[in-house]
Amino acid sequence: MTRIRNRAALIAVPLALGALAFGASSASANSSNWGDNGSATCTNLESNWSPSQSEAELGTYCMQSVTGWIQIGGGASQSQAISCSNNATSAGLAWSTDGQPYANAGPWYSLGILSALGMTSDFVGWQTGGGGTDLSSEAWFGGLTFGSNSGAQYGAAGASVTNWGGGGSWQAALACVNAAGDALMTASNDGNCQAATWCVNAASGIIGTSSVSAASAAPVRVRDRTIDSADKKKSRAFLAREYALKKNVTRTDTRSCPAGMVRRGDLAYTVQEFPADHKAPKWKNRSLVDVKTTAKGKNAGSVKMTLKRAKNPTVVQFQLRCGKR
Repeated sequence: MTRIRNRAALIAVPLALGALAFGASSASANSSNWGDNGSATCTNLESNWSPSQSEAELGTYCMQSVTGWIQIGGGASQSQAISCSNNATSAGLAWSTDGQPYANAGPWYSLGILSALGMTSDFVGWQTGGGGTDLSSEAWFGGLTFGSNSGAQYGAAGASVTNWGGGGSWQAALACVNAAGDALMTASNDGNCQAATWCVNAASGIIGTSSVSAASAAPVRVRDRTIDSADKKKSRAFLAREYALKKNVTRTDTRSCPAGMVRRGDLAYTVQEFPADHKAPKWKNRSLVDVKTTAKGKNAGSVKMTLKRAKNPTVVQFQLRCGKR
């Protein structure tokens, strides 16, 4: 049984990244903090509350937000932004629970975090699917968006991995909490976040957004989605946007860094699939997408995508990192 909580009044996002390891658990030899379809992200969050709520029924306080299957080649390193808005619809929640019983106490807007020893940790997990993938976890530097249950704003974070094996797929999960979980989480955090209002007005200066726009008659969870975070004081930002693709239809987009920032590092993207049976696609049957990214000046980047072959609903996540001029 999975446990999950949502934190409700937090709109700011500390860009202190890389989750702290609080009793991570695995579902298989090549997974991290996974449990039952990502439920360990919630269980571990709840077990660190005072008093512990690790025995709470899944959905009472927390619900994992699960991605689709993400393609990864041999020797590659990838980052994937994850939004609590994956659970925005009954179809999205069905993907996260994958048949598990749960208490339907949503919505789960806020990011599940633990603030301790001067650091803020989110609770993220991943598992591998078909193919010869052999992953290790890497630090996530993309930013955290707390979200807000009271303001109906979705929190977001992300996962980063390196593949030491062959081509295959992986998926990630993120702990998100509801208003009741938010209250318990806030009470359990140390002096860095003694009250939700403190977190909202945190001196980090972080602004985050995680929005969803519906795609016409789209299958399970295949929607356009924006998952951005920016730390104005530290002049850095991570911009991620997801595009729901249709076969043989080309989509293009250009994204720009916030004012006063320039592009840092390489433009990046991931390809994500959503099979109806929730099982990882075989590598030979994976969706094939032509993706071209192009740097634009010093502070922007563009992406051009065409879905050539697909047995499953397919999404491309385009990523742009920004920093101080």
